Amino acid sequence: MAVVAFGARDLANVRFAISPIQHLVIGLQQDSGAPLPARRWWRSVRSRVPGRALPLIELVAAHPLYLPDFLTPPIPLVPGGVSIADELDVISAVSAEQVHGELCRYAELGPTPRPVAQLLDGGSAQVNRLIQAVHALYRACLADDWPDMVKRLNADISMRRGTLGDQGTGRMLADVHQAFSDPTRFQLTLQGTAPTVPEHLKRSAAAGFVLSPNLFLGGMISPSIASPWQQPLFAYTASEAVQPPPPAVDGLTALIGKGKAAALRAIGAGCTTTELAVRLGVSAPAASQHTATLRAAGMITSIRDGQCVVHALTPLGTGLLTANPL
Repeated sequence: MAVVAFGARDLANVRFAISPIQHLVIGLQQDSGAPLPARRWWRSVRSRVPGRALPLIELVAAHPLYLPDFLTPPIPLVPGGVSIADELDVISAVSAEQVHGELCRYAELGPTPRPVAQLLDGGSAQVNRLIQAVHALYRACLADDWPDMVKRLNADISMRRGTLGDQGTGRMLADVHQAFSDPTRFQLTLQGTAPTVPEHLKRSAAAGFVLSPNLFLGGMISPSIASPWQQPLFAYTASEAVQPPPPAVDGLTALIGKGKAAALRAIGAGCTTTELAVRLGVSAPAASQHTATLRAAGMITSIRDGQCVVHALTPLGTGLLTANPL
């Protein structure tokens, strides 16, 4: 058992992050102690798992208590949110020495599992194969659902940030998980995980820690605290009490229809019928039909210029776009 204590610098550098790879790794953990949501997800997608994903599946299953840190890298700060490509770039940049050192720790647990031995023997080629496995599994089993999942995860983060602002860090941490049992002392008691959990958190990474909501944990918390090369990370169960905000209603589409609304927005500062057809990805006759309707409604004007007809917004059209931004 280990007690991880957070100091003032840590508490001043708490950030939230969302990770698709973290969801994949947790979703693949199918032993008897695996979270129920993870097992449900796996049952729903396993018929779609591609053969190229096998190296990842085998590595996650190689030992129930240990997974190399390079497979769950620091979640980068990316405007607009982290993508699977961002995380794979971080894995690709991990040094060969680090990969080798983390894989060799399996020897502390017993005989080296076959997928680990293959990674050790294959070097960078096998690591690249592992990266391709992560991407293949994501595309086949998570990509379609990920945008909606991100909305739910962001809704959870918004709630936590609200608690942080209104009631402080201690209350926010206590609400994240009961493992943060004493918010006045800001320490977390954890069961030791193989191969070891250090008595004192000694790391070269920056102060602070990362909180990462997860939809597959089913009330559990999953810490990553022993790595010297990244901030401690706590994957926690996203709250089911919060829901993402409903999608904004596009008043312009509701008023004139999807096609006409797209045409009005595509005309923008002005364009010809041919340019409008290209922007919309439709035929020239279809673009002409849109412009005829918009012109009849007083939203655009059309002026012939040689062989072309140039369309421009009227004050009415401009006002409609201003009132209904995307």
